Amino acid sequence: MKKLLLALFTLLLAGVLAACGGDEDGSETEDTANEPVAEEEEADQEEEGGEGKGGFLWKVESGDTEMYLQGTIHLGTDDFYPLDPAIEEAFDRADVVLPEFNLLEEMPAQQEILEYATFDDDTTLDEVLSEETYEELDSIFEENGFNLETMNEYQPWFVEMTLLQLTTLRSEVDAQAAVDLYFLEKATEDGKEIVSLESAEQQFEMLSNYSMETQIQTLELAVDGYEDAPEELEELVAAWLEGDIEAMETMSDDYEEAGINDEYMEELNDKRNIDMANSLDDILQEDSGQVYFVFVGTAHFTVEPSIVTELEDKGYDVEHIY
Repeated sequence: MKKLLLALFTLLLAGVLAACGGDEDGSETEDTANEPVAEEEEADQEEEGGEGKGGFLWKVESGDTEMYLQGTIHLGTDDFYPLDPAIEEAFDRADVVLPEFNLLEEMPAQQEILEYATFDDDTTLDEVLSEETYEELDSIFEENGFNLETMNEYQPWFVEMTLLQLTTLRSEVDAQAAVDLYFLEKATEDGKEIVSLESAEQQFEMLSNYSMETQIQTLELAVDGYEDAPEELEELVAAWLEGDIEAMETMSDDYEEAGINDEYMEELNDKRNIDMANSLDDILQEDSGQVYFVFVGTAHFTVEPSIVTELEDKGYDVEHIY
């Protein structure tokens, strides 16, 4: 799964771009999510379908304050839900939920996204990629009914996101059924307070500020793994459903084997985990007596330096409860 694991951290953005692709799809998803479910039917669903789905749930306490840490995956299928009762109960108990950011309400306009995505000067994609990579990418786009020349003004990171969207469309999983969206929609329906740990702008700035060398490396890896990518996505989703923590913990090894610049993991994982752990520490020290439910990509809890180990280093006892 090495090539697809490289994409794990950016799948949320791929899902966001897919969501931006048309208001019609987004409204259909939201309308479906907001349909009322009879209590008896909901109980039946939980009893029959919820047992054992997912995992990656931790708990930390400080005084009268409880905080649950839930690792998510930014993809899913309709039959994911409900998740394991332990996860659903932790969410239901929460007064406040904390996602990476609230993509239901905090997304920049498409024009702003495109400003992040384009080159700052007259540079073009065909100038920065090798002839071989460009030809392979052109072939992929052509078989999907697109002309790569129309993407020449965009930086490699954005083209990689487009490639990930194409991969998702060829798979049996869907960004519209992502675990993050599931929790955000439930929180909105339940009237829970939603407090973002980051912002969409921070994530776009991070991706667009990568060096050109790093952007080219990750795009080349995505092109190289394109054919096997849908199957690997499905394997990744299956590993999440099974709560395979070992697969997540060894993810950083794949980056080293692929020879990706240290810059990539430092910006995408390390710095963000430290910042998020500091924000959670502030909440825990405040000790409001509330129950918090944090949900971010699973790798943020399993790849070092992780949020879990950062909190442990600050003196907290972080219990892996499921």
